[in-house]
Amino acid sequence: MSRTEAIRSIAFVARCTAAAVLALVIANRMGLDHPVWASVSALVVSQDRLGDTHRSLTSRIAATVVGLVVALLVAIAMRGAGQVAMLAVAVGITASIARLRPELRVCMWTSVIVLLTAPPGGSIVTAALARAEEVLLGVAIGAAAHGISERFLFRRGA
Repeated sequence: MSRTEAIRSIAFVARCTAAAVLALVIANRMGLDHPVWASVSALVVSQDRLGDTHRSLTSRIAATVVGLVVALLVAIAMRGAGQVAMLAVAVGITASIARLRPELRVCMWTSVIVLLTAPPGGSIVTAALARAEEVLLGVAIGAAAHGISERFLFRRGA
């Protein structure tokens, strides 16, 4: 392993760890309902190379929006239906989207997370906005951690 690859390996581990922990700490301090999604999102976007991280960031945000919209539409269209029925329809729709656009695969679990984390009798819109906030916080921290470490360690584009 070259010196550059060894540094990249160590930097990746450190960056992922820092991003996950920082996302969790900030989400907790902000009082978010499910801070775990901020940590998970920080890790989902963390890739070895900066360009890959940017592509992952873009896909994660787009897939989150798709999953949120599908969950909201399903919840509105199927008001009063059970969780299982709504979940089946949402996954069917998002799996179809993911089949056509693999980079949007995350939309499947986003729709499930929104539908399953809405409190009984609570607003699906509130749950969707909360999940969006958690995801966006996480992806921002993951991308920032990568950008900062890349600029600090590889200024000459190593």
